[in-house]
Parts: sequence; structure tokens; C-alpha cells
Amino acid sequence: MDDRLTRVLVRTILEHAAAFDWKMQEIGLLGLRLDERREHRLHVWDPSACVGDPPIHDHPFDFTSTVIVGQLTNTRYEEDPSGVEYRRERISPPDERNRRIDAVTLAGAATTLEAGESYTQLAHELHDSRQRPGTVTIMRSTFKDVPGLTICCRHDAAAVSGRSRPATAAEVKRITAAALDLFD
Repeated sequence: MDDRLTRVLVRTILEHAAAFDWKMQEIGLLGLRLDERREHRLHVWDPSACVGDPPIHDHPFDFTSTVIVGQLTNTRYEEDPSGVEYRRERISPPDERNRRIDAVTLAGAATTLEAGESYTQLAHELHDSRQRPGTVTIMRSTFKDVPGLTICCRHDAAAVSGRSRPATAAEVKRITAAALDLFD
């Protein structure tokens, strides 16, 4: 799809955000499913709503994420004995309470993306992302059969849930307003 058309469609959704069923996640993510197959999702980022630092994690899907407005820094991590030690939690959804915990040493390589740029992430790859407030991305996912998921945090950080909850009307209004400011 043409980048200009995508921007117009996304802006229209954000201007009428109250009409949609948004979800909120602890990583500072306001999300909206764009299709019934759960393949496309609109993300509006609010780093101030993140509970602690963004966790290093993998996914149950491969995905490509495109920045519509704003800026995002994606950091990919690999095991490296000279890296930083993290608490690694392995979970098998849907039971997030049953976690296997150990330690892992990781090193990261960051890439910063601007409006119009995309990145692809494979399900098993560990990453985190940090965004400018109001950044909007569209993610296209391809679900994979994975045995479990991994979350890595500093040893003193609280566990983070990957589950979403319904967003409040105030959250939708505040977060989408920040995104609309980036369109101007």
C-alpha cells in the first residue's frame, strides 16, 4: 500500500479512536487489531505507560513493523559472555504464572527507525524497543508454533505480563492525541 494512503488511513483511525476497541499492554502499547485473522495490528506507543524498562522478549510470531509517524529504536539481543546479565523467564502461555527462571548474559545491537522505515523480527529473536511518545507503527504478523516465550529483565525488575487489557477512554484519548501531534 502507498505510504501516503497508509498515513491518511491511520490518521483517520486516530481521529476517531473512541469508536474502536483498543487494548493496552504493560509495555506502553495501545493496540488495535485491524483484521479478523489477527495478522495486522496498529500500535500507538506511550513509553510513560511502560511498567519499568521495556523487557527483552521474543514472540509467538514473525513480524514486520513499519513506523508510520515518530521514531522507534529496536535492539536485538544475542547471548554473549561479555554482555550484561539478565534474569531470563521462560513461560508456556496461556499459563504465565508457571515460569522457569535462570540467568543469561546478552549483548544488544540497536537500530533507530524513522517514519516510513520497517524492520523484520523472527519469533525466536530476542529484542526490545523504545519509542518516542506518540510513535505509531503497523505490525504484520505470521503466527508460529513455538514451545514457549522468553522474557529477560534486570534482576531487580518486576515481572511483566504480555497480556493486554481493555484500554480506558482516557488512555485512548491521551495516547492518540500524542500520535496525532506527530502527523502535523
